[in-house]
Amino acid sequence: MAVVTTNRSRDTSQDQVSCSHCNHTEKADDRIRYTATVKWACDHCNESLGFTIPNNKEKVEELTVSCPHCGTATTLKPKNESSRLFYKNSGPGDPVFNLPLWFQTDIKGNLFWAFNREHLIEIRNYVTAKLRERQTTTHTTMVEKLPQFIKAAKNREVILKAIEKLMRK
Repeated sequence: MAVVTTNRSRDTSQDQVSCSHCNHTEKADDRIRYTATVKWACDHCNESLGFTIPNNKEKVEELTVSCPHCGTATTLKPKNESSRLFYKNSGPGDPVFNLPLWFQTDIKGNLFWAFNREHLIEIRNYVTAKLRERQTTTHTTMVEKLPQFIKAAKNREVILKAIEKLMRK
């Protein structure tokens, strides 16, 4: 089982995944890759040129390239665009690594999932609430974005049973 630890802010640089089986640990920043791109006109023959070098672990600060038309070498500062590598996953995944979520189960043909125990507790609190007050602004809380099958009163008991089962994992 892999455990994702996060600081719960928008800065995911210190987030990491750890495998309890093999002790492999990987930080979110280790999954960042840079694509270096240069576009220029050759100083000698004025030909428009461009190169892209994908999948660099670090930013490329300088790049020496030769014009394929006349052979003139030029040193350029490339534009570096960052992206994060995600693990392939067909279902819901954590927002940092896209690894499959531990807390998930099927409820009447619908996939029920939660990021962690706190998320399960928040959903349980919503489902058990006698009065579900609406917020003055829309889409400001997690519960407003819950799927309809979780919000439906007719599914209350089966949702609570599923949450209790997941909490025992």
